Amino acid sequence: MSVGCSYDEQLPQANISGTLVIPREAATRTVLDPITGEASEVTDSRFIGPVYLGAFPSITELDYGYAHPEMGPVIQADIEGNTYPYGGGSVGRFDFACFEYLACRTPTGRFSDYEDLLGFFNNVVGDPVQDAFGNQVVSAGYFQAVCYDLFEITADYEMEWISDVSDYEGQKLDRLDFVENADGDFEAPFDLWRVNYAPGMKLWGWMDAPTDLDFGVANQRYKFATCNEQNGQQNNEYNNDFVYGVTQIDLLNFPGRYIGGGDWVVGLDDVVSVDADTAEDYRANPQEITVRIASKVE
Repeated sequence: MSVGCSYDEQLPQANISGTLVIPREAATRTVLDPITGEASEVTDSRFIGPVYLGAFPSITELDYGYAHPEMGPVIQADIEGNTYPYGGGSVGRFDFACFEYLACRTPTGRFSDYEDLLGFFNNVVGDPVQDAFGNQVVSAGYFQAVCYDLFEITADYEMEWISDVSDYEGQKLDRLDFVENADGDFEAPFDLWRVNYAPGMKLWGWMDAPTDLDFGVANQRYKFATCNEQNGQQNNEYNNDFVYGVTQIDLLNFPGRYIGGGDWVVGLDDVVSVDADTAEDYRANPQEITVRIASKVE
């Protein structure tokens, strides 16, 4: 029995962990003061959209005007080739923050609590959150009550987009992803679980930046290309008729479909190669990895 328990299955997968760095510029936007109407530059980690990371055979600039995973053969003329990732993950995912107005607009790991989210949309983005009746939401208590009723929950830690909470045992759960580092950039840990290991595979990814802050169009600011607004859980309770939105399913296989001007990608000079000979070697001596998403797509 002891021999069986110590048997090394030599699985071809490995967990890849490291640090993700986003430049300060990627978290900086021009915003209007809601009282004076004056424009100013604001740096705020809440401007960092969800980040998608993957392991790929190779990265090239030949297919797009920016670094992008090399694609496989084109099977259909109107569909680009598959990138065939070995695996991947994200830093932040979309969660439904209780109001239809916030569908596809709330990545996890960006907002500490109800007041933090309300203050961001009401005062920074300049697009005040509205409830089902078209009224501006200004009370964190009302926000919480709507969430508890909608999801039939009794504690804030059950809402995954809320980061600054404690669990049912009182244990602090700090779920904010990005913190400012000594260089003034923002960094977060990442984990890519059970990647199908291949020696020399390349780590690459991108940040889905929110849309420009168009001050004339309500409910169109702070939107994301990687969220599918037509799918996800559907709410038809009472007079409700909307879906929560969900992350697109083919982001790592066809990233070029979703990357546009203003997004940030890993440039060719920042691509990290994972060089252990086997998954077993990597698990025994994991590489210290820092991925920098520092190339802006124009």
